[in-house]
Amino acid sequence: MIRAEKLKKSFGTAAVLDEASFEIPDGEIVGIYGKSGIGKSTLAKILCGVYPPQSGRVYLDGELLCSPDTAYDRKRGLRIQMVYQQPYSSLDPNQKLCDGFYELIRYHRFAADRKSADHKIDAILHEVGLERSILNHLPYQISGGEAQRIAIARCLLFEPRLLILDEATSMLDVSTQANVLAMVKKAMQKNNSSVMLISHDEELVSFLCNRIYVFDNKKLEEKTI
Repeated sequence: MIRAEKLKKSFGTAAVLDEASFEIPDGEIVGIYGKSGIGKSTLAKILCGVYPPQSGRVYLDGELLCSPDTAYDRKRGLRIQMVYQQPYSSLDPNQKLCDGFYELIRYHRFAADRKSADHKIDAILHEVGLERSILNHLPYQISGGEAQRIAIARCLLFEPRLLILDEATSMLDVSTQANVLAMVKKAMQKNNSSVMLISHDEELVSFLCNRIYVFDNKKLEEKTI
């Protein structure tokens, strides 16, 4: 479903990626493991179109998504969504959660009318284990675990082919982390979609993932499970 070929990326004279290649098949949980600050997030941001690769190509469902000579396909790239380590960063601190959901749905035309939008929101909140009443709150009024689930729910609005979790549960306690990851796995695999779990926690990646790539010295090596 995702195929990346020989990606290279540098910032100034500092090389971060050196011919990194990997595949993410349909319906799999793929782990990207490595030390903090080694370049895992840079890889994710290339997939999301934040950074262009300096060489190499990325394909989504067999079609070119980006390369140094081809601009990132923004429309198709919406099928790749990322949840960041700090969930509050994706939420407007002055906007009630419900208004954020309606704004996304309206802008991307995810629903024909308010009734359809409400049905879509209710279904996604159920998937992430939240009650509708939480939408009446401002971001600072909810817990870190709830904010994480809201961030995931917002990504699920896009019905992504790939959901990237970039150290997204590292701020949560072990019990909440396990619940959130189990929920994500169930929600994504229902539609045969995939998850990329980026983490420095080798034990977590080994426990959850079907396929693991170890990030070391600017390269990715697939680990035998």
